[in-house]
Amino acid sequence: MSPDAPIRSMIEVKGLCKTFNGVHVLRNLDATINKGEIVSIVGPSGAGKSTFLRCLNLLETPDDGHIYVDGVDVDKMDVRKLRMKMGMVFQQFNLFPHLSALENIMLAPTSLRKTPKAEAKEQALELLDKVGLSGKAWAFPWELSGGQQQRVAIARTLAMNPEIILFDEPTSALDPTMVNEVLGVIRSLADEAGMTMAIVTHEMRFAREVSDRVFYMDQGVVYEEGSPEQIFDRPKRDRTRAFIRRVDTVRFEINEDDFDFYRFDAQLDDFAMKHLLEPERRQLLIDVCEELFDNFFFTFVHQLSFALGITEKREVELRFTYGGPEVNPMVDDSGASLFARAIIKKNASEVDFERVGDENVLELVIPNVKTV
Repeated sequence: MSPDAPIRSMIEVKGLCKTFNGVHVLRNLDATINKGEIVSIVGPSGAGKSTFLRCLNLLETPDDGHIYVDGVDVDKMDVRKLRMKMGMVFQQFNLFPHLSALENIMLAPTSLRKTPKAEAKEQALELLDKVGLSGKAWAFPWELSGGQQQRVAIARTLAMNPEIILFDEPTSALDPTMVNEVLGVIRSLADEAGMTMAIVTHEMRFAREVSDRVFYMDQGVVYEEGSPEQIFDRPKRDRTRAFIRRVDTVRFEINEDDFDFYRFDAQLDDFAMKHLLEPERRQLLIDVCEELFDNFFFTFVHQLSFALGITEKREVELRFTYGGPEVNPMVDDSGASLFARAIIKKNASEVDFERVGDENVLELVIPNVKTV
């Protein structure tokens, strides 16, 4: 949004409530999104992010509260007109399988707006070019990759010339290698003047780069909001800080008796690729784990819990939790190999060991720099 543009509310939400089967998903939620503003909505699973978006265009009917779009209460708006004004891109692409990419894009303008077919076709071709798919006009959905299908879905939404676009985790159904192509299209839309966008996303770097403001949702409310710099670098509230510190985590329960390191290696690599870690750090993760498992854990521990997290600052956090007597692999009498310690000391920016109850906890942080 241009800093010189006058601030005008495009979406205003007051006291929004929604309950599913007795569970309060949204709790008196208040929020404002201004005209031409890009707002990213982040937070843990189950916070109500998708439900919030679906209530905005009445895909879900709120139990209580008011939603105003461009100053008009949506309860007084024709639902069809509301959805023409406010387009939505979903996690799943929802393309008609019997129609080509071009025909999928043309369908809504010709059937709802009564746009002449020649005009709709010309616009659809322009939109396909805009999303980088000019050569795929006559391809059917089953002939396209997931990333390409999502780009067609974005073009289909744009074909209705909406003033607002809602994106509900548009990359969550994609292979990691296809995420960037879809985010690139959304970035280009964000650069266009006048487009108001609300984006539910787990891609924190993208949210930081593209947003005017960020909403952190937790327990059914907008728990904290602010500029990307405030939310990601200087969050004020405890839950926001905890979420930003560890954006995504995968956990493993490891037992020596049935441990398949090759399978574990593949899962570790998949997680690292999903978060676009450099090959050097992906290999470093494998080396650290292999050395610790072979030369320490399976000699002294045999069973442990392992968590791998990626922070918003692109640090890699490794947390090993194991029982038994107090034993720290980073000290000389632990039995861990000198090579394992050397790898960790050379590449980890933080190494912490503590005894918590009857468990040992070892935490390592590998910074966002290339190793040598």
